[in-house]
Amino acid sequence: MVLGGFLIGGLGYWFQPYNDLYILGINIYLIIGVGAFLASLFMSLYKKRKPIKIASFVTIGIILAVVCRIVYDITFWDGTSHNLAPFELVICGLIAFIPAIIGGFLGKFTGNMFNPKTSFLQRKK
Repeated sequence: MVLGGFLIGGLGYWFQPYNDLYILGINIYLIIGVGAFLASLFMSLYKKRKPIKIASFVTIGIILAVVCRIVYDITFWDGTSHNLAPFELVICGLIAFIPAIIGGFLGKFTGNMFNPKTSFLQRKK
């Protein structure tokens, strides 16, 4: 679950310069939000875990990718480029967690709806 978030965060953060927010005309925060939503949705359909746990792990993976990018930029490029790194981490965490929690609960709801053992659509006799 953390690896999925790490890949999403890496896709959003690693392929653009520090001061650019767009990859091929798409905002990196949109990529991170949609990726977190889809990752939580599919993981909650595949794994029968709590949606909050799935969303938390996906968000942790995204934050780890952002931390790796910050360490890379500070070490190899400019030591002063990420002077607001704590705010950057909080913003990425919020942008990832909110869609991830929605995707997790939507996946749980969808999985329960189509599971014949737990479906509320089936009438009990």
